[in-house]
Amino acid sequence: MVLFLAGGRGFTRREGLRRIKERLEKEPGFSNVQYRPSRLRPRSIVADVDTEMFLGKGFPRKQATFEVAWRPRAGTDVQRVQWADDAVSLGWHKDDDHEDLGTTHFQIETDEELFHEPGHLEAEAPLSFLETCLQRLPAKLEETITE
Repeated sequence: MVLFLAGGRGFTRREGLRRIKERLEKEPGFSNVQYRPSRLRPRSIVADVDTEMFLGKGFPRKQATFEVAWRPRAGTDVQRVQWADDAVSLGWHKDDDHEDLGTTHFQIETDEELFHEPGHLEAEAPLSFLETCLQRLPAKLEETITE
């Protein structure tokens, strides 16, 4: 069965994830970009990140992992863009977990706390959602630096 949805602009899940993978392979600092759990059964795209290369400047945490999940469904697609390093896990989630925060929420988790806020991200197409998150990510990471 092939599922086509408006949010993905007619992409199947496999095609959408392929395009996300190709986009991340071009992002400075991203390496080892691969399908998870496998190329034959992709559910997400995961990459290793050299944080200083990605941000274009020094950063206290040198390595991170970046994951993008996209699941087309009738109505609103489920999407997730997640960053994880030694100190923090943060990202934008479009799902039904926190409907009181809007269509998309931003969450940040440290050893001490888990915090959610409205994501203010209404992009539906998977590549547009990813691009917006990549643009917002450096500022969100700056907020996690403790002196």
